[in-house]
Amino acid sequence: MEMSLLPRKAVKPSRQRGFTLIETMVSILILTIGLVGTAALMSNSVNMGAHARYVSTAALLASEKMEDLDRFPDNDPNLTAGGSLATDITGYSDSVQISSANGNINEVTTANGVTTLYTQKPDGTVAVTSGAALPAATPDMLTYDRRWLITANPTVGPNVITGAVQITVLVTLTNQSLKPVVTYQTSLVHP
Repeated sequence: MEMSLLPRKAVKPSRQRGFTLIETMVSILILTIGLVGTAALMSNSVNMGAHARYVSTAALLASEKMEDLDRFPDNDPNLTAGGSLATDITGYSDSVQISSANGNINEVTTANGVTTLYTQKPDGTVAVTSGAALPAATPDMLTYDRRWLITANPTVGPNVITGAVQITVLVTLTNQSLKPVVTYQTSLVHP
């Protein structure tokens, strides 16, 4: 075995350098800004998801009321012109409560001066109570206000449809502080 007698290269110690305090602080600042942005985006996403769910329920309630009114014959008193989308008018408005805890749906209507409460239970049964109002709202309940406007001989485009009525239903979620406010409006012409 031969050994080399050549001189070894002298190894210079390399200069080791870590992160400075300023670099660390800047990195933490950038990370914090990113995390705050992500948290705000997630919060906005959750709020928009809730808003979409509430609008979907409002659309369902509007469709239900529209179908209820559309099934009446032409000369039925329920299709008498009147109502308002701006304020509750007896015979042209009702309220619906939906409970997420027990699954009950409460609907109160007033016709001919008589208030009637309809309670639909998850098993499909419906209890009808004359003279009753909506139960006191609990934190799990959503309350929707429905108003409808019936217009005789509506104008559709340039044409007046004589003998028909236009039914417009507006549903508003009343007990939520979501922005924008949850509303849904739909119309149809009943010949």
